[in-house]
Formats: sequence, C-alpha cells, structure tokens
Amino acid sequence: MKPKFKDKQNEYETLEKQLLSLFHSGIYISSYDIVQLGKAIGYDLPLKERNILLSKLLGDAKKDNKTKELFAAISAFIKHRAMQYTELGNNHPHARPIISAWLQKAKSTDLLIKREASNHE
Repeated sequence: MKPKFKDKQNEYETLEKQLLSLFHSGIYISSYDIVQLGKAIGYDLPLKERNILLSKLLGDAKKDNKTKELFAAISAFIKHRAMQYTELGNNHPHARPIISAWLQKAKSTDLLIKREASNHE
C-alpha cells in the first residue's frame, strides 16, 4: 500500500521542525528558552515538551496578532545564541569546524524567521 500524502498540521509545522532540530537550525532551543520567548511577548507558558510549547506559542501569537513580535524575539534569541557559539569557538579552537557549521545554519534559520515575519506583515 502506498503511503498517503500527509497535510501539514499547521502553517508553522516546517518552521517548528527547523527550530527544534539542532541539525537543521544550528541552535538548540530548550523548553525554558521557549517559555522565555513567550514571556518576551506577554505569555506565561507552563514548562512542557518543546514541540508542544513551540506549537502553542506560534498558534497563540497568530491568534493574538503577535507573530511579528514573536519572530523578532526568536531572531534576537538566534543572534544571542550565535554570539555564545562564536565565543565558544574562540575559546576552543579545536571545536571551530563544528561551531562554524552551527553558525551557518543559525544564520539560515534567522533568514527563514525574517522571511516568515515579512509574510505576516
């Protein structure tokens, strides 16, 4: 039997997968980080699994017309994490090749966030 095409569960599913995967995004976002992103735009989220939190945060932000603010907070988070990784690479030169790959992916993820933000203006 041929597998059936699966529709996206929500419009942010691809973005969620990108953000939650270190391999794809170049950054690790913990549950705590997602709760802090929520606080930055006025949401008080309970500490739960990352995928549940991010999905709820994106959905609530869309519902409340706060996607622009959320995407700005995510972009700032990515830049902050990239600065931490850069410092880590400077302090540990043997790890630079891996960290450089993370930084490139983080830059691509930030561009994706900015593209999403421009789609919601």
